[in-house]
Amino acid sequence: MKRLLLTAALALAGSLAMAQDLNDIHLALNTVQDSSHFYYYINMYPKLGQWDIKKARAKEYGFLSEYVLEGKFERIWLLSLHDAIIKKNGKYALFNLDTKKYTTKFEYLDVRFAWGGAETVPIALYSKTKDFEGWEFVRPIDTDGKRTLEPVMTEPTDSFYFVASNCIKLFHDGKESLINDKAETIVPFQYARLGLYRIYDGATIMDVYDEQGRAGLVRIKWDGTVAEMAPCEYDEVDVSRWPCIIRKGDKYAIVYDRNGSKTDLIFDSVDWYPQGMIVRIGDKFGFQKWGKLKLPVEYDSMGIIASEETKNKKAILATNDEGTYLYDTNCKLLLFEPAEVVEPEEVEEPEDSTSVTPVPEELSEPVDRVEAGL
Repeated sequence: MKRLLLTAALALAGSLAMAQDLNDIHLALNTVQDSSHFYYYINMYPKLGQWDIKKARAKEYGFLSEYVLEGKFERIWLLSLHDAIIKKNGKYALFNLDTKKYTTKFEYLDVRFAWGGAETVPIALYSKTKDFEGWEFVRPIDTDGKRTLEPVMTEPTDSFYFVASNCIKLFHDGKESLINDKAETIVPFQYARLGLYRIYDGATIMDVYDEQGRAGLVRIKWDGTVAEMAPCEYDEVDVSRWPCIIRKGDKYAIVYDRNGSKTDLIFDSVDWYPQGMIVRIGDKFGFQKWGKLKLPVEYDSMGIIASEETKNKKAILATNDEGTYLYDTNCKLLLFEPAEVVEPEEVEEPEDSTSVTPVPEELSEPVDRVEAGL
Protein backbone atom coordinates (compact mmCIF):
# COMPACT_ATOMS: atom_id res chain seq x y z
CA MET A 1 0.00 0.00 0.00
CA LYS A 2 2.80 2.40 0.92
CA ARG A 3 4.56 1.62 -2.37
CA LEU A 4 1.38 2.55 -4.27
CA LEU A 5 1.03 5.78 -2.33
CA LEU A 6 4.68 6.59 -2.92
CA THR A 7 4.29 6.07 -6.68
CA ALA A 8 1.25 8.35 -6.75
CA ALA A 9 3.09 10.97 -4.75
CA LEU A 10 6.03 10.85 -7.17
CA ALA A 11 3.68 11.55 -10.07
CA LEU A 12 2.13 14.42 -8.13
CA ALA A 13 5.55 15.82 -7.28
CA GLY A 14 6.57 15.68 -10.94
CA SER A 15 3.49 17.61 -12.03
CA LEU A 16 4.02 20.21 -9.33
CA ALA A 17 7.65 20.56 -10.30
CA MET A 18 6.75 21.18 -13.92
CA ALA A 19 4.22 23.83 -12.92
CA GLN A 20 6.77 25.52 -10.69
CA ASP A 21 9.39 25.50 -13.41
CA LEU A 22 6.93 27.26 -15.70
CA ASN A 23 6.29 29.92 -13.07
CA ASP A 24 9.99 30.21 -12.22
CA ILE A 25 9.30 29.88 -8.52
CA HIS A 26 12.25 27.63 -7.59
CA LEU A 27 10.58 26.38 -4.43
CA ALA A 28 8.89 23.05 -3.97
CA LEU A 29 6.99 21.18 -1.33
CA ASN A 30 6.56 17.46 -1.95
CA THR A 31 4.25 15.37 0.15
CA VAL A 32 3.77 11.67 0.78
CA GLN A 33 0.68 10.62 2.68
CA ASP A 34 0.09 7.47 4.67
CA SER A 35 -2.61 6.80 7.21
CA SER A 36 -1.21 9.08 9.91
CA HIS A 37 1.04 11.87 8.66
CA PHE A 38 2.75 13.76 5.86
CA TYR A 39 6.43 13.62 5.07
CA TYR A 40 7.58 16.72 3.23
CA TYR A 41 10.90 17.98 1.94
CA ILE A 42 11.95 21.48 0.90
CA ASN A 43 14.12 21.76 -2.18
CA MET A 44 15.68 24.96 -3.51
CA TYR A 45 17.45 23.69 -6.62
CA PRO A 46 16.03 20.76 -8.59
CA LYS A 47 18.85 19.39 -10.74
CA LEU A 48 16.77 17.05 -12.89
CA GLY A 49 13.66 19.16 -13.34
CA GLN A 50 11.72 17.03 -10.86
CA TRP A 51 12.02 16.16 -7.20
CA ASP A 52 12.75 12.69 -5.86
CA ILE A 53 11.15 12.15 -2.48
CA LYS A 54 13.21 9.13 -1.48
CA LYS A 55 14.92 9.99 1.78
CA ALA A 56 18.15 8.20 0.80
CA ARG A 57 18.64 10.54 -2.16
CA ALA A 58 17.59 13.73 -0.41
CA LYS A 59 21.11 15.07 0.07
CA GLU A 60 22.13 14.31 -3.51
CA TYR A 61 19.27 16.33 -4.94
CA GLY A 62 19.63 19.30 -2.64
CA PHE A 63 16.89 18.82 -0.07
CA LEU A 64 17.46 21.34 2.68
CA SER A 65 15.34 19.85 5.42
CA GLU A 66 12.72 17.26 6.22
CA TYR A 67 10.04 17.06 8.84
CA VAL A 68 7.21 14.74 9.78
CA LEU A 69 3.97 16.55 10.58
CA GLU A 70 1.54 14.35 12.47
CA GLY A 71 -2.10 14.34 11.48
CA LYS A 72 -4.38 13.59 8.58
CA PHE A 73 -4.36 16.44 6.05
CA GLU A 74 -5.79 16.97 2.60
CA ARG A 75 -2.95 19.07 1.24
CA ILE A 76 0.15 21.08 2.17
CA TRP A 77 1.48 24.04 0.17
CA LEU A 78 4.82 25.71 0.66
CA LEU A 79 4.46 29.45 1.16
CA SER A 80 8.16 30.09 1.76
CA LEU A 81 11.16 28.27 3.19
CA HIS A 82 9.70 28.99 6.61
CA ASP A 83 5.94 28.83 6.18
CA ALA A 84 3.29 26.50 4.79
CA ILE A 85 -0.48 26.43 4.34
CA ILE A 86 -2.22 23.21 5.37
CA LYS A 87 -5.71 22.06 4.40
CA LYS A 88 -7.66 19.88 6.81
CA ASN A 89 -11.36 19.02 6.76
CA GLY A 90 -11.95 21.60 4.02
CA LYS A 91 -10.35 24.48 5.94
CA TYR A 92 -6.93 26.08 5.90
CA ALA A 93 -4.33 27.16 8.47
CA LEU A 94 -0.85 28.68 8.46
CA PHE A 95 2.05 26.61 9.80
CA ASN A 96 5.57 27.78 10.68
CA LEU A 97 8.26 25.32 9.57
CA ASP A 98 10.87 26.77 11.93
CA THR A 99 8.89 26.65 15.16
CA LYS A 100 6.86 23.57 14.08
CA LYS A 101 3.74 25.36 15.31
CA TYR A 102 0.55 26.61 13.72
CA THR A 103 0.44 30.35 13.13
CA THR A 104 -3.37 30.37 12.87
CA LYS A 105 -6.31 28.11 13.57
CA PHE A 106 -8.07 26.15 10.83
CA GLU A 107 -10.52 28.98 10.19
CA TYR A 108 -9.86 29.98 6.58
CA LEU A 109 -12.46 28.91 4.00
CA ASP A 110 -10.63 29.43 0.70
CA VAL A 111 -7.14 29.89 -0.70
CA ARG A 112 -5.84 31.61 -3.84
CA PHE A 113 -2.59 31.01 -5.67
CA ALA A 114 -0.10 32.97 -7.75
CA TRP A 115 -0.40 33.74 -11.47
CA GLY A 116 -0.93 30.91 -13.92
CA GLY A 117 -3.31 28.82 -11.86
CA ALA A 118 -0.60 26.40 -10.67
CA GLU A 119 -1.26 25.41 -7.06
CA THR A 120 2.25 26.06 -5.89
CA VAL A 121 2.51 29.39 -4.10
CA PRO A 122 -0.53 30.55 -2.10
CA ILE A 123 -1.01 34.29 -1.91
CA ALA A 124 -4.28 34.85 -0.05
CA LEU A 125 -6.70 33.21 2.35
CA TYR A 126 -10.39 33.96 2.83
CA SER A 127 -12.00 33.96 6.25
CA LYS A 128 -15.39 34.75 7.71
CA THR A 129 -15.32 35.23 11.45
CA LYS A 130 -17.10 37.48 13.90
CA ASP A 131 -14.21 39.95 13.67
CA PHE A 132 -13.39 39.89 9.96
CA GLU A 133 -14.77 38.80 6.61
CA GLY A 134 -12.62 39.06 3.50
CA TRP A 135 -9.27 38.15 1.99
CA GLU A 136 -5.98 38.15 3.85
CA PHE A 137 -2.94 38.50 1.62
CA VAL A 138 -0.13 36.50 3.13
CA ARG A 139 3.22 38.31 3.25
CA PRO A 140 6.18 36.49 4.82
CA ILE A 141 8.55 39.06 6.33
CA ASP A 142 11.75 39.02 8.37
CA THR A 143 11.80 40.75 11.75
CA ASP A 144 15.24 40.74 13.40
CA GLY A 145 16.05 37.51 11.65
CA LYS A 146 12.83 35.82 12.72
CA ARG A 147 10.37 34.77 10.07
CA THR A 148 6.85 36.07 10.67
CA LEU A 149 3.69 36.50 8.66
CA GLU A 150 1.98 39.85 8.31
CA PRO A 151 -1.40 39.39 6.62
CA VAL A 152 -2.91 42.23 4.63
CA MET A 153 -6.65 42.33 5.27
CA THR A 154 -9.18 43.82 2.87
CA GLU A 155 -12.74 44.92 3.33
CA PRO A 156 -15.38 42.41 2.21
CA THR A 157 -14.58 41.66 -1.39
CA ASP A 158 -15.91 39.28 -4.03
CA SER A 159 -12.60 38.63 -5.73
CA PHE A 160 -9.21 40.16 -6.51
CA TYR A 161 -6.09 39.93 -8.63
CA PHE A 162 -2.65 41.52 -8.71
CA VAL A 163 -2.12 44.35 -11.20
CA ALA A 164 1.42 45.37 -10.27
CA SER A 165 4.24 44.23 -8.03
CA ASN A 166 2.69 45.94 -5.02
CA CYS A 167 -0.92 46.61 -6.05
CA ILE A 168 -4.05 44.50 -5.69
CA LYS A 169 -7.33 45.08 -7.52
CA LEU A 170 -10.49 44.21 -5.56
CA PHE A 171 -13.99 43.50 -6.91
CA HIS A 172 -17.22 44.03 -4.97
CA ASP A 173 -20.85 44.73 -5.95
CA GLY A 174 -19.98 45.59 -9.56
CA LYS A 175 -17.25 48.08 -8.68
CA GLU A 176 -13.48 47.90 -8.48
CA SER A 177 -10.94 49.19 -5.97
CA LEU A 178 -7.16 49.30 -5.84
CA ILE A 179 -5.02 48.80 -2.73
CA ASN A 180 -1.30 48.41 -2.13
CA ASP A 181 0.35 45.51 -0.33
CA LYS A 182 -0.06 47.34 2.99
CA ALA A 183 -3.85 47.39 2.54
CA GLU A 184 -3.80 51.15 1.94
CA THR A 185 -6.54 52.24 -0.46
CA ILE A 186 -5.29 53.77 -3.70
CA VAL A 187 -8.63 53.98 -5.53
CA PRO A 188 -11.84 53.39 -3.53
CA PHE A 189 -14.89 51.42 -4.73
CA GLN A 190 -16.06 54.35 -6.85
CA TYR A 191 -15.76 53.19 -10.46
CA ALA A 192 -17.19 50.22 -12.35
CA ARG A 193 -13.81 49.44 -13.89
CA LEU A 194 -10.23 50.55 -13.35
CA GLY A 195 -7.82 50.57 -16.26
CA LEU A 196 -4.07 50.89 -16.59
CA TYR A 197 -1.92 52.06 -13.71
CA ARG A 198 0.86 54.28 -15.09
CA ILE A 199 3.38 56.71 -13.61
CA TYR A 200 4.46 59.74 -15.67
CA ASP A 201 6.71 62.51 -14.35
CA GLY A 202 6.01 61.43 -10.79
CA ALA A 203 2.23 61.40 -11.29
CA THR A 204 0.20 58.18 -11.08
CA ILE A 205 -2.39 58.18 -13.86
CA MET A 206 -5.26 55.74 -14.39
CA ASP A 207 -8.17 55.43 -16.80
CA VAL A 208 -11.49 54.69 -15.10
CA TYR A 209 -14.97 53.72 -16.35
CA ASP A 210 -18.55 54.14 -15.16
CA GLU A 211 -21.41 51.64 -15.40
CA GLN A 212 -22.16 52.69 -19.00
CA GLY A 213 -18.56 52.06 -20.05
CA ARG A 214 -17.74 55.75 -20.49
CA ALA A 215 -14.08 56.53 -19.86
CA GLY A 216 -12.45 59.10 -17.61
CA LEU A 217 -9.01 59.91 -16.25
CA VAL A 218 -7.81 60.25 -12.64
CA ARG A 219 -4.57 61.02 -10.84
CA ILE A 220 -3.74 59.22 -7.61
CA LYS A 221 -2.22 61.74 -5.22
CA TRP A 222 0.52 61.11 -2.67
CA ASP A 223 -1.97 61.21 0.22
CA GLY A 224 -3.98 58.38 -1.33
CA THR A 225 -6.84 60.54 -2.57
CA VAL A 226 -8.00 60.58 -6.18
CA ALA A 227 -8.08 63.74 -8.30
CA GLU A 228 -10.30 63.73 -11.37
CA MET A 229 -8.51 64.83 -14.54
CA ALA A 230 -11.30 64.05 -17.00
CA PRO A 231 -14.86 62.97 -16.07
CA CYS A 232 -16.33 59.67 -17.25
CA GLU A 233 -17.91 61.09 -20.39
CA TYR A 234 -15.51 60.00 -23.13
CA ASP A 235 -15.57 57.07 -25.51
CA GLU A 236 -11.84 56.38 -25.18
CA VAL A 237 -8.95 57.37 -22.93
CA ASP A 238 -5.44 56.30 -23.93
CA VAL A 239 -3.02 56.31 -20.99
CA SER A 240 -0.39 54.17 -22.69
CA ARG A 241 1.53 57.39 -23.42
CA TRP A 242 1.86 60.80 -21.89
CA PRO A 243 0.38 63.31 -22.66
CA CYS A 244 -2.84 61.31 -22.90
CA ILE A 245 -5.26 61.34 -25.81
CA ILE A 246 -9.01 61.30 -25.16
CA ARG A 247 -11.81 60.78 -27.69
CA LYS A 248 -15.50 61.59 -27.78
CA GLY A 249 -17.32 60.58 -30.93
CA ASP A 250 -14.97 61.36 -33.81
CA LYS A 251 -13.17 64.25 -32.09
CA TYR A 252 -9.97 64.15 -30.03
CA ALA A 253 -8.36 66.25 -27.31
CA ILE A 254 -5.06 66.07 -25.43
CA VAL A 255 -4.65 65.99 -21.62
CA TYR A 256 -1.20 67.44 -21.04
CA ASP A 257 -0.63 68.08 -17.32
CA ARG A 258 -1.34 66.43 -13.97
CA ASN A 259 -4.11 68.89 -13.13
CA GLY A 260 -6.14 67.67 -16.09
CA SER A 261 -5.52 70.65 -18.38
CA LYS A 262 -6.62 69.71 -21.86
CA THR A 263 -7.00 71.11 -25.35
CA ASP A 264 -10.37 71.71 -26.93
CA LEU A 265 -12.11 68.65 -28.33
CA ILE A 266 -11.60 69.77 -31.95
CA PHE A 267 -9.09 67.46 -33.63
CA ASP A 268 -10.06 64.89 -36.23
CA SER A 269 -6.89 62.90 -35.55
CA VAL A 270 -3.90 63.03 -33.21
CA ASP A 271 -0.65 61.20 -33.96
CA TRP A 272 1.55 60.82 -30.88
CA TYR A 273 5.36 61.14 -31.10
CA PRO A 274 7.93 61.50 -28.30
CA GLN A 275 8.68 64.98 -29.69
CA GLY A 276 5.05 66.13 -29.77
CA MET A 277 1.77 65.46 -31.56
CA ILE A 278 0.71 66.01 -35.14
CA VAL A 279 -2.93 67.12 -35.11
CA ARG A 280 -5.40 67.33 -37.97
CA ILE A 281 -8.54 69.38 -38.52
CA GLY A 282 -10.21 68.54 -41.80
CA ASP A 283 -7.43 68.17 -44.36
CA LYS A 284 -4.96 70.51 -42.62
CA PHE A 285 -2.20 69.60 -40.14
CA GLY A 286 -0.46 71.33 -37.24
CA PHE A 287 1.94 70.49 -34.40
CA GLN A 288 0.90 70.40 -30.74
CA LYS A 289 3.39 70.27 -27.86
CA TRP A 290 2.47 70.23 -24.15
CA GLY A 291 -0.82 72.01 -24.67
CA LYS A 292 0.48 74.65 -27.08
CA LEU A 293 -0.13 74.72 -30.81
CA LYS A 294 3.45 75.31 -31.94
CA LEU A 295 2.66 75.09 -35.66
CA PRO A 296 -0.77 76.26 -36.84
CA VAL A 297 -3.18 73.86 -38.50
CA GLU A 298 -2.56 75.14 -42.03
CA TYR A 299 -0.25 72.59 -43.66
CA ASP A 300 -1.26 70.12 -46.35
CA SER A 301 1.05 67.41 -44.98
CA MET A 302 3.27 66.91 -41.94
CA GLY A 303 5.53 64.19 -40.52
CA ILE A 304 8.50 63.46 -38.27
CA ILE A 305 11.65 62.51 -40.21
CA ALA A 306 15.27 61.65 -39.44
CA SER A 307 17.55 64.66 -39.80
CA GLU A 308 21.21 65.48 -39.34
CA GLU A 309 20.28 69.12 -38.84
CA THR A 310 19.13 68.66 -35.22
CA LYS A 311 20.65 67.39 -31.98
CA ASN A 312 18.02 64.72 -31.47
CA LYS A 313 18.27 63.66 -35.14
CA LYS A 314 14.57 64.35 -35.66
CA ALA A 315 12.81 67.11 -37.57
CA ILE A 316 9.33 68.12 -38.70
CA LEU A 317 8.71 68.17 -42.43
CA ALA A 318 5.64 70.09 -43.56
CA THR A 319 4.26 71.36 -46.86
CA ASN A 320 1.65 73.80 -48.10
CA ASP A 321 0.99 75.80 -51.26
CA GLU A 322 3.87 78.15 -50.50
CA GLY A 323 6.52 75.44 -50.25
CA THR A 324 8.28 72.88 -48.06
CA TYR A 325 9.31 73.61 -44.45
CA LEU A 326 11.82 71.87 -42.18
CA TYR A 327 11.49 72.60 -38.45
CA ASP A 328 13.36 71.21 -35.46
CA THR A 329 11.15 69.53 -32.85
CA ASN A 330 10.89 72.85 -30.97
CA CYS A 331 9.34 74.23 -34.16
CA LYS A 332 12.24 76.49 -35.10
CA LEU A 333 12.44 76.90 -38.88
CA LEU A 334 15.58 75.32 -40.29
CA LEU A 335 14.89 75.38 -44.00
CA PHE A 336 12.28 76.69 -46.40
CA GLU A 337 12.09 75.77 -50.04
CA PRO A 338 9.48 77.78 -51.94
CA ALA A 339 7.23 76.01 -54.34
CA GLU A 340 8.16 76.40 -57.99
CA VAL A 341 6.00 78.90 -59.82
CA VAL A 342 4.92 77.51 -63.17
CA GLU A 343 4.57 80.31 -65.76
CA PRO A 344 1.78 79.75 -68.28
CA GLU A 345 2.94 79.23 -71.87
CA GLU A 346 2.47 82.25 -74.20
CA VAL A 347 0.05 81.56 -77.03
CA GLU A 348 0.42 83.59 -80.27
CA GLU A 349 -2.74 85.30 -81.35
CA PRO A 350 -3.92 84.23 -84.84
CA GLU A 351 -3.93 86.85 -87.57
CA ASP A 352 -7.30 88.63 -87.88
CA SER A 353 -8.60 87.86 -91.39
CA THR A 354 -11.99 89.47 -90.82
CA SER A 355 -12.78 92.20 -93.45
CA VAL A 356 -14.74 95.27 -92.38
CA THR A 357 -17.21 96.73 -94.89
CA PRO A 358 -17.30 100.55 -94.80
CA VAL A 359 -20.58 102.11 -93.69
CA PRO A 360 -22.16 104.41 -96.31
CA GLU A 361 -21.98 108.06 -95.34
CA GLU A 362 -25.76 108.51 -95.44
CA LEU A 363 -26.20 105.76 -92.88
CA SER A 364 -23.61 107.07 -90.50
CA GLU A 365 -25.98 109.78 -89.19
CA PRO A 366 -27.99 109.02 -86.00
CA VAL A 367 -31.42 107.61 -86.64
CA ASP A 368 -34.42 109.10 -84.93
CA ARG A 369 -35.86 106.04 -83.16
CA VAL A 370 -39.35 107.50 -83.01
CA GLU A 371 -39.50 108.18 -86.73
CA ALA A 372 -38.09 104.81 -87.46
CA GLY A 373 -40.82 103.27 -85.42
CA LEU A 374 -38.41 101.88 -82.82
